Amino acid sequence: MSIDNIKTSLDKLRSNLESSGTVDSELKTLLQSLDTDIQQLLKSPDTAAAAAPAGDLRSELVERAQGISARLAVKHPHLEPVLREIADTLTNMGI
Repeated sequence: MSIDNIKTSLDKLRSNLESSGTVDSELKTLLQSLDTDIQQLLKSPDTAAAAAPAGDLRSELVERAQGISARLAVKHPHLEPVLREIADTLTNMGI
Protein backbone atom coordinates (compact mmCIF):
# COMPACT_ATOMS: atom_id res chain seq x y z
CA MET A 1 0.00 0.00 0.00
CA SER A 2 1.32 3.42 -0.84
CA ILE A 3 0.61 7.11 -0.74
CA ASP A 4 -0.32 6.87 -4.42
CA ASN A 5 -3.03 4.32 -3.51
CA ILE A 6 -4.49 6.73 -0.97
CA LYS A 7 -4.44 9.60 -3.45
CA THR A 8 -6.13 7.42 -6.06
CA SER A 9 -8.77 6.33 -3.55
CA LEU A 10 -9.39 9.92 -2.46
CA ASP A 11 -9.81 10.94 -6.10
CA LYS A 12 -12.25 8.07 -6.62
CA LEU A 13 -14.22 9.05 -3.52
CA ARG A 14 -14.29 12.71 -4.58
CA SER A 15 -15.51 11.72 -8.03
CA ASN A 16 -18.23 9.47 -6.60
CA LEU A 17 -19.38 12.25 -4.27
CA GLU A 18 -19.59 14.74 -7.12
CA SER A 19 -21.64 12.37 -9.25
CA SER A 20 -23.92 11.34 -6.38
CA GLY A 21 -26.47 13.91 -5.34
CA THR A 22 -27.77 11.69 -2.54
CA VAL A 23 -25.08 12.38 0.08
CA ASP A 24 -26.37 14.67 2.84
CA SER A 25 -24.47 17.89 3.49
CA GLU A 26 -23.23 16.85 6.96
CA LEU A 27 -21.69 13.65 5.63
CA LYS A 28 -20.24 15.49 2.65
CA THR A 29 -18.63 18.02 5.01
CA LEU A 30 -17.15 15.21 7.14
CA LEU A 31 -15.73 13.53 4.06
CA GLN A 32 -14.27 16.77 2.70
CA SER A 33 -12.67 17.54 6.07
CA LEU A 34 -11.17 14.04 6.22
CA ASP A 35 -9.90 14.40 2.66
CA THR A 36 -8.25 17.74 3.48
CA ASP A 37 -6.61 16.35 6.63
CA ILE A 38 -5.31 13.26 4.81
CA GLN A 39 -3.96 15.41 1.97
CA GLN A 40 -2.08 17.55 4.53
CA LEU A 41 -0.68 14.46 6.21
CA LEU A 42 0.47 13.07 2.87
CA LYS A 43 2.32 16.30 2.09
CA SER A 44 4.48 15.88 5.18
CA PRO A 45 8.01 14.91 4.10
CA ASP A 46 8.43 12.04 6.54
CA THR A 47 4.93 10.59 6.85
CA ALA A 48 5.93 7.29 8.45
CA ALA A 49 8.38 8.63 11.04
CA ALA A 50 6.83 11.88 12.22
CA ALA A 51 6.63 13.01 15.84
CA ALA A 52 4.08 11.85 18.42
CA PRO A 53 1.49 14.61 17.88
CA ALA A 54 1.39 13.70 14.18
CA GLY A 55 1.01 10.06 15.23
CA ASP A 56 -2.03 11.06 17.27
CA LEU A 57 -3.41 12.81 14.20
CA ARG A 58 -2.86 9.68 12.14
CA SER A 59 -4.74 7.54 14.66
CA GLU A 60 -7.55 10.07 14.72
CA LEU A 61 -7.73 10.08 10.90
CA VAL A 62 -8.01 6.30 10.79
CA GLU A 63 -10.73 6.35 13.46
CA ARG A 64 -12.63 9.10 11.61
CA ALA A 65 -12.33 7.24 8.31
CA GLN A 66 -13.62 4.05 9.93
CA GLY A 67 -16.52 5.90 11.58
CA ILE A 68 -17.52 7.61 8.34
CA SER A 69 -17.14 4.29 6.51
CA ALA A 70 -19.59 2.63 8.92
CA ARG A 71 -22.04 5.48 8.40
CA LEU A 72 -21.68 5.20 4.62
CA ALA A 73 -22.33 1.46 4.81
CA VAL A 74 -25.82 2.21 6.11
CA LYS A 75 -26.76 5.29 4.08
CA HIS A 76 -24.61 5.06 0.95
CA PRO A 77 -23.28 1.53 0.47
CA HIS A 78 -21.91 2.38 -3.00
CA LEU A 79 -19.42 4.85 -1.43
CA GLU A 80 -18.42 2.81 1.63
CA PRO A 81 -15.90 0.46 -0.05
CA VAL A 82 -13.79 3.38 -1.25
CA LEU A 83 -13.56 4.92 2.22
CA ARG A 84 -12.89 1.51 3.80
CA GLU A 85 -10.01 1.09 1.33
CA ILE A 86 -8.59 4.46 2.41
CA ALA A 87 -8.83 3.56 6.12
CA ASP A 88 -7.23 0.16 5.47
CA THR A 89 -4.42 1.73 3.45
CA LEU A 90 -3.73 4.28 6.20
CA THR A 91 -3.65 1.50 8.78
CA ASN A 92 -1.37 -0.71 6.68
CA MET A 93 1.02 2.17 6.15
CA GLY A 94 1.25 2.68 9.89
CA ILE A 95 -0.59 5.95 9.68
